[in-house]
Amino acid sequence: MPSSVVRGRPRSRLGPAAVFGANLLPLFGVLWFGWDPATLVVIYALELLFTLPLAGVKALFAKRPPRADHDESGTLSVSHPVTDHRGSIDLVRWLPPVYPRNLPFAAAVINGSAWFLIVIGAVLAGIVSAGDALMRPEVFVSALALVIGQSVETWRDYLQKEYETSSPYAVIETPARQTFFLAFVLMATPGIEAFGVEGVLVVLVMVKLLIEWSAYRAASDGGGRLTGWLAGPESAADAREPIDIPEDPPEATIPTDRRAVYYTTLFDVVGRFAPFAVGPFIVLWFIMIAVLGGEGTTVAVAAVSVLVAAAFLLTLAMRVLMGVLQYGWLEYRRYGDRLVAYDTLVSEPQWATKRSVIRDVQVVPDRFADRLCDTRTVAVTTGWGDEERRRYLGPTAHGDDLIERFELPAVSTDLDPIDRRPIAVVIGSLAVFGVGTLLLVIGPWVTAGEVLFAGLVYGVFGIPFVGLLLRGVWVQAYPERTADPADR
Repeated sequence: MPSSVVRGRPRSRLGPAAVFGANLLPLFGVLWFGWDPATLVVIYALELLFTLPLAGVKALFAKRPPRADHDESGTLSVSHPVTDHRGSIDLVRWLPPVYPRNLPFAAAVINGSAWFLIVIGAVLAGIVSAGDALMRPEVFVSALALVIGQSVETWRDYLQKEYETSSPYAVIETPARQTFFLAFVLMATPGIEAFGVEGVLVVLVMVKLLIEWSAYRAASDGGGRLTGWLAGPESAADAREPIDIPEDPPEATIPTDRRAVYYTTLFDVVGRFAPFAVGPFIVLWFIMIAVLGGEGTTVAVAAVSVLVAAAFLLTLAMRVLMGVLQYGWLEYRRYGDRLVAYDTLVSEPQWATKRSVIRDVQVVPDRFADRLCDTRTVAVTTGWGDEERRRYLGPTAHGDDLIERFELPAVSTDLDPIDRRPIAVVIGSLAVFGVGTLLLVIGPWVTAGEVLFAGLVYGVFGIPFVGLLLRGVWVQAYPERTADPADR
């Protein structure tokens, strides 16, 4: 599968004969040389699975910003305010810079990979003994060769030059479309289970052949709608206009409090994002256990559990990192009549506005981190018409100075005390749920199968509902809600 992206499109160095020959070789091997089709199916699945995470890593280095109209309309949904972030970070000298705005695109491939595993696992369960195939040395060698080959190609082609003309959307969208197409074909093929592993192998080979052919046709400026769609989008936008700031030192500087930023983001991720993100990973765990089949030993189940839990925790960690990168190194500067939000980590201004257009100034009362860290967050409206934005200044430990030194409309930075009873209800409910779940798992009242089934249903449907209910109780602790943390 092609992995190089130039101006948003994959390219293929193979000619038509080579494209057909390379992809039909597995079928010839099964028919004439006695190759094991189950092994080939697992190898193909590993190749497709590796493509998405690799695209996520590559997306971090994409220099061109994404087009705003594509941020939420792709096969992989990407939506986070940090996509508007400016600037880059140099991690090491021998790598291109990493752009914080690309992190949501890299994070999107985790969920994309999980859904791909769910679909491919649902098809392969009962057809292929994946646990047995994964133990074969040829599968290990093929997977190792795949990782080495793709890594070398990424270093030689993408990280040396192609990243300069690539956008993060194009980098992840191309393999996402291809894996989505494969999953659709597998699920839509009637009676694929009846054809057995040989039928699945034929479908995989044909889809891979179509994908390779699409890359070749795109590189030759040809192809139809389907091949053009599979080849990937052209979505790199022009470089954003820089924000000019005076060279003179600012008249006033107010930094954010990084500890409060971390807690604000952490509470937001745990309370709003995690309950809805856990469902796919629970389904993934069940599917992977089913695919293992007879190889589902205690060690295998434990390994799968650790891998799925690590993927879920990585998703949450990346979400927290996005929020910290968005606000953690911001400082608010005053230059005459201008208010500038400047990121000291990337040494780049993020936005600027005239103080004369700032209005609707309010101190946000419903951020628990502000009460925990004794900081303040101030919400303001800037601009008019299409430029109107609701922005949040902070959290900062200098709330009074922010109001005074930036001459914002006078508001009190005092926060009314919270009602502790709703918080106690939430904490007590979580404790009861934890103890009840533990007793259900270790007790003799239900069988292991019933526990697993109940966990699947509750994890997919119950956790989001309970999360919304407990959050609704939690917000009742605040005396008045004038700002929604989701708009940060």
